[in-house]
Formats: sequence, C-alpha cells, structure tokens
Amino acid sequence: MKALLAVFVLAFPLFARGGGLPDEPFRSPPDERFLVSASPYYQQPERAIKNRVAYFKKQDKANHFCLIGYKWRDGNTQVWLHWLEDGSLVQWDGSLDREIREASLMDASDGVRLAEIATDGEDPGLGGARVTSVRAWHQLADDCEQHGQKYVIAPFVPDGK
Repeated sequence: MKALLAVFVLAFPLFARGGGLPDEPFRSPPDERFLVSASPYYQQPERAIKNRVAYFKKQDKANHFCLIGYKWRDGNTQVWLHWLEDGSLVQWDGSLDREIREASLMDASDGVRLAEIATDGEDPGLGGARVTSVRAWHQLADDCEQHGQKYVIAPFVPDGK
C-alpha cells in the first residue's frame, strides 16, 4: 500500500499539469489547448499579427510567429503569441469586433521579452497572468512551438506608404 501511495504522490504532478500542458504562468494549469483561429475572437489572426509587425517597424524581413490557446473547464481561455525574432510573448485578448481585433496587438506595453525577465525571479510589474519567470517564458514558447499555429509574415510595405 505504501508503494502504491508513493507512486500516486510522485505521479500526481503529472496529472495536475493536464497532460504535458504548461503550469506557469497560470494560477492553475489549463485543461486543454484549443485552435485559436477557430474562435470568433481571433478570426484571421494573421491580420492582427501583420499589424503588430508594422507597428514595431519590423516589416523589412520575414517574421515568425506561433499562436496557442489554453482552456479551462470553467470556460476561461488564454491566448499567447510568440514572436521568434523579437523574443517576445504576448497574451492576446482578441475581440469579436474585426477592427478592434486587428488593432489589438499594436501596443508596445503588452508582452514580455525573455531578455527583460529578471533572473532573480522578481516580478517585472506586468500584473495579471503575465510571464514573470524565465521558466514560464520557456514553457509557453516551447509549448507553442510544439503545438501552436505557425505564421510567417513575409516582408511587406505598410499600408499608406
């Protein structure tokens, strides 16, 4: 009986992580991943992503993105965008309104770059369900690269130029 209990206690963290899902930066690990582009809040995500590239004036070269969504049993969701060249992760809220959705990633204050995370584990003050540790950043980026939707934004001339 003790051996069985020991096996259960040692294995329990695996069950709590929801089958290989990241456990950080969440208060509780998500229950599943979902296809982000199938949600009406994130339709045609490449438009919002392209707008982010233009906002940061990085349209002169190809940019690689990964988009991943997490869902909990209570219906809550979170969506994360990983920008490879920028080394950043952004939690994206999306919108049912097309114009708002397409402009919703054009904010310099959202997201966090791996290089900006304090190595001492101190919260950089981003608040909410933001990435505040190197471990959390890598968990999200790695999970996105393995399971997320990939987008490549080719070089382009921004509208109005």
